[in-house]
Amino acid sequence: MKYFLGFALLATFLVGCSDSLILDAPEFKNGGILSQTKPLPDSSPSRLNGVWVVEAGQEQFGDSVVVKVSGDRVTVFARPNVGYIILQAGYLDSVVFLEGYWREQVNAKTGLARFVVPKENGGGFVVTGGIQPDTMRIAGVIGDGQDNPDKNFQLRWVRDFSAKANEQFFNIAHRAGGRTADRLLYSENTVELIKIAEHYGSNAVEIDVRLSSDNIPYLYHDNEINPRLVQRGALVGPSENYPYSVLRQYATLIRGEHIPTFQEALDAIVYDTDLEFVYLDTKTPNAGLISIMIPMMQKAKADADAIPGRKELNLYIGLPTQDTYDEFKSIPGHENVASLCELSIDQTREIDANVWGPRWTLGTQNDLVSQAHAEGRLAVTWTLDIDEFIEEFIRTGQFNGILTNYPTLVTYHRYMQ
Repeated sequence: MKYFLGFALLATFLVGCSDSLILDAPEFKNGGILSQTKPLPDSSPSRLNGVWVVEAGQEQFGDSVVVKVSGDRVTVFARPNVGYIILQAGYLDSVVFLEGYWREQVNAKTGLARFVVPKENGGGFVVTGGIQPDTMRIAGVIGDGQDNPDKNFQLRWVRDFSAKANEQFFNIAHRAGGRTADRLLYSENTVELIKIAEHYGSNAVEIDVRLSSDNIPYLYHDNEINPRLVQRGALVGPSENYPYSVLRQYATLIRGEHIPTFQEALDAIVYDTDLEFVYLDTKTPNAGLISIMIPMMQKAKADADAIPGRKELNLYIGLPTQDTYDEFKSIPGHENVASLCELSIDQTREIDANVWGPRWTLGTQNDLVSQAHAEGRLAVTWTLDIDEFIEEFIRTGQFNGILTNYPTLVTYHRYMQ
């Protein structure tokens, strides 16, 4: 056991975090206008779904955006600077009110957003249904930081999503939503981030699973405890060297969260989201982690299947290395366990993995992807963050999903088809 318990008391004095990684979402005081509105009927927000032209605000959000219900939010997905606006909705007298915040993920810019959909320009249609008006508009203001919004913003509805855009596709949020360095609301690989992954347009997540010295699976990406992910404290070296109780108490993540157990993550996925695809990236090879994970993920799937109205959930043991591949292959009955193989298509066939997952730098590989499909397998690619390649892979590729740190950008390109 290689943890430094003698230094544990120093943690109280050494804890700190990098301010450059902290970017909180601005909030309207006292609940804003939404505190005075009624909640929309469940089916109403989806009437805002579609491609909208930007009539005011083009300099920041481009010429066109995608508006889509994303979990329990309405999100505006833009292309420039990986921009997005996450909104909550309510209504009064057939006028729809939308409030929230905007963000550019490639920098630290953010601010408040407040919009309305007037009754005659779609508000009545959104609330009660019926015939969509000839002109639907979302209009309002955005601001900088916590300042009152004062910059004009206006959208006009153009069209529904295409049939191709509505085909099943897995927008897989890397590390449950993005990297800690992306200044998201929560640290990567946390329960808190899992719960809001759908706000970014994701219907799937990838999470990194390791095994503590006392055999408890937990979520953490890097090979060692380091200041990229953890506030300054008493622990150093590989996180696997410590019992989970020590990790939980003395390894505080950058945004102040504790390192979650795998079970906590599964519970959040099953009961607090409608996620459909979970890629379990196995990070601790040859320690028995995979054998521990298998019954836990199978129970999570059974629990999700038992929830009325919940979308079907599928979880896959990820095999990113030859070591994890060999370990999985040695487990009796592995052919009956849902798995995702990042290695060659031939190795994917050898273990009859459900999903083939090659890296994106190998290209669209449409011929091999077609072979995987013909064999009854899915194919997803990782980790794709470059704008023009995201567009190309969605437009010309045949992958069933993309693993990305920018799920809002993937959503934009998918629904702009």
